[in-house]
Parts: sequence; structure tokens; C-alpha cells
Amino acid sequence: MQGFMVKLLICSASMSALALFYMAAAPFLGKRYSAMGRYYSWLVIVAGLIIPFRPQFSNAIVKVNVTGNGAAPVIKMGNGMHAAVYAPAVNVVPSAVPNPAWWQIAAAVWIAGTVVFLAYHVIRHYRFLKMTERWSEDITDEQMLRQFQNLKNQMGLSKNIGLKFCDSIGSPMMMGIKSPRILLPKTGFTKEELHFILKHELIHYKRKDLWYKCLVLAATAVHWFNPVVYLMAKAIDNECELSCDEGVVRGLDADERLYYSETVLNAVRYQSKLKTALSTNFYGGRKGMKKRIFSIMDRNKKKAGAVVLCGILLLTLGTGAAFAAGEDSGNSPEIIREKIVTSVSFRPDPDIYAAYAPFGITVSEDGAKLLYEGQPVRLFADDKSDEEAFYLDESGTVNLSAVRNAAGTITGVESITAQKAKEYQDAFFGEEQNAAAAVQEKKGEGANKYDKYRTLGITYSAADEVMYFNGQKVKVFVDRYAEGAFEALWTDESGTANLSVVRDKSGKITGIESMSDENAQKYLYQ
Repeated sequence: MQGFMVKLLICSASMSALALFYMAAAPFLGKRYSAMGRYYSWLVIVAGLIIPFRPQFSNAIVKVNVTGNGAAPVIKMGNGMHAAVYAPAVNVVPSAVPNPAWWQIAAAVWIAGTVVFLAYHVIRHYRFLKMTERWSEDITDEQMLRQFQNLKNQMGLSKNIGLKFCDSIGSPMMMGIKSPRILLPKTGFTKEELHFILKHELIHYKRKDLWYKCLVLAATAVHWFNPVVYLMAKAIDNECELSCDEGVVRGLDADERLYYSETVLNAVRYQSKLKTALSTNFYGGRKGMKKRIFSIMDRNKKKAGAVVLCGILLLTLGTGAAFAAGEDSGNSPEIIREKIVTSVSFRPDPDIYAAYAPFGITVSEDGAKLLYEGQPVRLFADDKSDEEAFYLDESGTVNLSAVRNAAGTITGVESITAQKAKEYQDAFFGEEQNAAAAVQEKKGEGANKYDKYRTLGITYSAADEVMYFNGQKVKVFVDRYAEGAFEALWTDESGTANLSVVRDKSGKITGIESMSDENAQKYLYQ
């Protein structure tokens, strides 16, 4: 969730900058490109606001590094068998109620605001629907219905679209995504005025403008905290009406355009603020009326606007080059550890390992290492041997065990997995581990399977059943071998830190690293 909140804020900032730039360029673009091209270019920005994810580039202009859940990205350990890592204040008892991180507070406020915003608009739209249903009546005038049907046929529309009078509205509008209907005020429109009004509203229907408005509402809901999105929504409404006017007057002469302008101006007399975000409105407001009339009377040929659309698309995708956010996987300056490494080495006894010579086991010339067909052995075990046939060298690469038949005779040597090698290693050092656990019990710390991760900063309270990492409550802790088997898996949805143990190819623990919320999510319900 932390990564999502950062991406959301970056998306809101970058797309706001793009929206403001596009609004500032609107007067220049309006002289060269059609209103429809400008209108649909806004759709790219709306989609960019709804989907906050962008292609990320390493050479971003502005980089926002987020340390994953406050955990150390990677803590490397030494090469010895037993590594003791000391860190100041690692075992400090944390607060029972940890302070929430900034992103948790931001996420809670954002979710609450989104819910309130959507609830407000849903309730308002529902009440408006009920009001219009109460005060609407079907139009029964045969001439008006015939004119409406002829216009639908000319525009290639076959769906049943309602046509009603409504006493509670002041200007024509279309509403209803599932059951579309055009509402007209009870005003004496002439046949010519009615032709323009109905054509205007049918263009809204044909272009699916109500669906467009749903996307704008969704973008505004996601970024309700950003004042720029409200300016954007108003600008899109204006472009919507301009592009509709453009469709109505296409192919008309100057006199017909003038008559349509008068029809629009006549709607000013019946202006009304009764509308919702999911309805069209023939009257768009007094402030934009001058621009609208000039646009209607403009007969200059305009370009389609494909260049504008492509430009906005490239700029939207390019926000990933200007801004980048991600978890900082580098070294954290806040976590510095002094490494004190002690190692245990095994010197192979030639007399013991002579029995395995026929199967490729030899001792190096200096007598310090055990080899298998010339390769350095990491671990060798024969639990059926009368001698102490156990060898361990962390710098080796091969894990092996002896194979015996039912009579106990050595029949070969086989390679074993890192997990099986660890089982042999744990069994061999069992007495030492048990002694350490006993010491911890005497200290009141409570021995448990998570104690072996103390050197990585992990502490576990068996009494409270809570795990901490450097004072931060753990949400997901995973220790998994390359083969897929789990050594340890801890989940606590009330935690904040997501951690994964790092092991090398031989299965040895080399450190601990943070996980993203997305990667940690798959472990929560296992």
C-alpha cells in the first residue's frame, strides 16, 4: 500500500501539471484543431489519472526513493559458519502500539475521502433521477415524435431513446446510461429549434458522452484531494459542448449557424443549475457562451487533432521519465552494523575418508579440504558410519551424503539438496544449539524457531505472539529455499514490515531484505 500511495501522489502531481499545460495551450490549439480532437485528447489525461502506473526509467529527472516499510534493504553477513552481527538498539523492546507511518494515515484519509465523494454523487444523482421521474411526462405530440424518429434514422440510431417533458429542468439534457432519455423543458420550441436541440443531444448519445462523464467522475473520485481535477472536469464539459456544436453545424451555411447560435442563446433564458455529473446540459453557462458562439460561427477548416492526441499520449507516458518512485534497494545509511565473524573449520581425516575413495572422494594435497572428483566439498555426511564422517566447509560447492545398502555397505555417494544439507548440519550442531536455547530460556527470552534470526534484527515475543524487526512490527516474514520449501513463514496483518531471508546457492543465510506489499500479499493467506 505504501508503494501505491507514493505512485498515486506522483501520478496526481504529474498529470495535474500536464492538465494545466493543456488548458493553457487550449486557445492556441483551438485555432488549428477541431473541438472533437481536443475533446478526445482529454480522455488520455483522464485515463492517466485513473491508472497511476507508468513505465519507469532509470534516468528519471525526479526520483523518489522509498525505503520499503522502514526495513533495511539488505544486510550482508560474513562467510564464516557462525556469524554474530551486533547492532545498537536491535533488541530494544518496542512500543506495544507502534506509531502509524505517514502512508498509513494518508491511505486512510484517501479512502475515506473517495468513499464520501462517491457517496455524495451517487445520492445526488439518485435524488435527481427520482425528481425528474416524478415531474416528467411522455411526449405524445405526433409531429414532434415523427421529427425525432426521422432525426434518429438520419444519424443511424436504432436504440429506443425516451423523449419527455420535464417541469423541473430549465434546459434540454440527456440522462440515463442504461435507459437513455432526452428531457425537454415545457417551452414553446419552434420546429427548427427542436431540430437543433434534438440533434445536439443525440450526438451526445452517439458518442457515449455519458460514459465519458463516468470516467471523469472516477478520475475526480481517485484524486478528490487535488483541486486541478475539478478545473479539468469543467474544461472537459466545455470541450464536450463545443465538439457537439461542431457536429451539429458541420456542413451548414452562415445563416443556419446563426440560427443555431440563437437557439443556444435562447436556452440562457431557461438556465437551471439542476443537473448531475452524469447528465448532459444544453446550456453550459454564461461565461463560456461567447467562446461557444464564436466556435459555432467559425467556418475555417480545422485539422482532426490526431497530432494533439498523440502528443498528449506521449506526454502521459513520458511522466515515467520525469518522475520515478520505487523502493530503495541500496545500502541504507541509517542501519550500520559491525560484523564479528567466527568460523569453524573441519580438517578431513584421510583414514576416515579412504573408505569413500572408490566413489570419487579424496583429500586435497595440503590435507585441508575434502574433494569430490576435484570439486571442493561443502558438506559431506554419513550418518551410518561408525566414525565421525561429517565434513563442513562453507567455501565448498558440493553437498554430498554416503549411500549404503541394507547390510550397511557403502555403495556410492549422492548429491543432496541445500535443505537436506541443512538438516545434517543442524543435527551435527544440535548440542550446541540446545545449549544456546537453554541459556536464552534462563535469561527469560524464550527459545523458539525464530531465535536464529536474531543476528538479522528479528525479535519474537512468544507471550504476545508478535514479531519485530528493529522495533518495527513485522507483517510478513519468509525464509524459503530455492527448491520452494519454507524454513519459516510468519504473517500478521497488523504489522508493517515485509521481510525475506536471503540465502546463497548452498542454502546459507547471507542477509535479509524487504519485500513490496505486492510480493508479500501472496503469503498472507497461506
